[in-house]
Parts: sequence; C-alpha cells; structure tokens
Amino acid sequence: MTVSLIGDFNGDGVVGVADHLLFLAVFGLSEGDDGFNAEMDLNGDGTIGIPDFLIFVSHFPNAARFF
Repeated sequence: MTVSLIGDFNGDGVVGVADHLLFLAVFGLSEGDDGFNAEMDLNGDGTIGIPDFLIFVSHFPNAARFF
C-alpha cells in the first residue's frame, strides 16, 4: 500500500526536517529552471514559493497513518 503524504518529498512517511531541507534547495525556482521539481510546487502555479511553503508547513510535522 502506498500513501502519498503532502510534503513528504523523500518518501519516508514523515513530513519533517529532511523534507524541509529538500524544499529549501528548490525554493524560488520556476518551471524551466534547472532543478525545478513539480512535486514541490504544491499549489501548481509553476513557481516554488511562499504559497507552497505555507502548504508545506501546514503538514509539518506529520506522519502517514495506516488504518
């Protein structure tokens, strides 16, 4: 079973510091820029910026839960 957790960029089931560091590495990039990662463009506007950061922190820290 695969669970997609918003902000879990490294796929470890937790939205934490490691994900934050990955996010910071691409912050400010836009579509077409080297290193742009569409997965981190959480609002889908083509730029990894403040709105995406606000979405990310609303899920930090968080863990996948299996029921």
